[in-house]
Amino acid sequence: MSGAASAMDDPVPQGKLRRGQQRQQRKFPLTFLSEIVVDDAEPEFLVDELLPLRGLATIYGAPGSAKTFLAIDLSLSVAGGVPFFGKEVSQGGVVYIAAEAGAGLRKRVIAAREEKAIPPDVAPFAMMARAPNLGPKRSDAATLIGDIQAEWPSDAAPIRLVVVDTLARTLRGDENSAADMGAFVENAAAIAAAFNCLVLVIHHSGKDAERGMRGSSNLNGATDAEWQISSKDGIRTVLLRKMKDGEDGLEWSFRLEKRQLSANSSKPARSTCVVVAETEPKPATAEPRRDPLKGNRKLVWQAVLDALDTYGEIMPACEDLPRCKGVKRKYVKANAVLRGVGNPENPAGQRSVISTELGHLNADNRIRIWNDWIWLPN
Repeated sequence: MSGAASAMDDPVPQGKLRRGQQRQQRKFPLTFLSEIVVDDAEPEFLVDELLPLRGLATIYGAPGSAKTFLAIDLSLSVAGGVPFFGKEVSQGGVVYIAAEAGAGLRKRVIAAREEKAIPPDVAPFAMMARAPNLGPKRSDAATLIGDIQAEWPSDAAPIRLVVVDTLARTLRGDENSAADMGAFVENAAAIAAAFNCLVLVIHHSGKDAERGMRGSSNLNGATDAEWQISSKDGIRTVLLRKMKDGEDGLEWSFRLEKRQLSANSSKPARSTCVVVAETEPKPATAEPRRDPLKGNRKLVWQAVLDALDTYGEIMPACEDLPRCKGVKRKYVKANAVLRGVGNPENPAGQRSVISTELGHLNADNRIRIWNDWIWLPN
């Protein structure tokens, strides 16, 4: 009888009672089918069709492709609540980790703010000019999260976006290591979870831009969205290479225009560039597929890429040269010789073979040549 009386005194089954009382305290709570609903009041995108509201995203491209300029333009659009290339944004706070540009980023931010006519005391935007370690050993992720939480004003809009510029400066490890890149991804995920936001990482493309980002594929596997930037004749084109919960393959373009900053002293006004839209996002048009490189042409192409990595430098100011990374022809030729292009017993013939293949690569728009300089058009 005592068992029956006990059951009547406790009409709610013990299993359900425990679940209801302890659910919020569990580390891995369950969400049942009847509770799975979509909150129509919450926006789906940070930038309509281009970036998700939360998670991990990347912008990548070759050096000089204006990745940072685009990231700043995006950041000020989110903070100021103004459209980005005609797409609506979900306004919110932005933290920009300027690990590469550092204090030099200030004038770019000021120019973008003035271009968009955003009052500085309205937009919830903050930058950090130090590089945290988001790699596998002695990570600063927890300290970074704590410092941002401590400094972010309580009356400011919630943080929607954290920009990490660049991965190379914040991953103190080997980009090609799956373990090291995996640690970076975990730290980025911790930041996104702490602020319920999107973490946007600025990164570099690999030697072959068509193969995507540099380093371990762990990053590509973890991203929710990827933007690739290419450049041709002063026009930068952004391709939405990946959108986990949306349509990829969209592209849009922009150019950089010089602006004078508002002078606040007797010193001459400083100048920098701002992003000016050329086109709005639309489905990309596929370019004609090029035949794969073979033989000497492939070896010379590889010699160009390796020479750029080893001896590349910003080319001198000249109306015939873009302000981007290039390499002297002599380094490419020396690299091609080491790769076995041509007959070493006939130096003149060997130089002719290398020059001919460089000419073919130039005609195929894989490289650009002017006098002693060679560079990549993208």
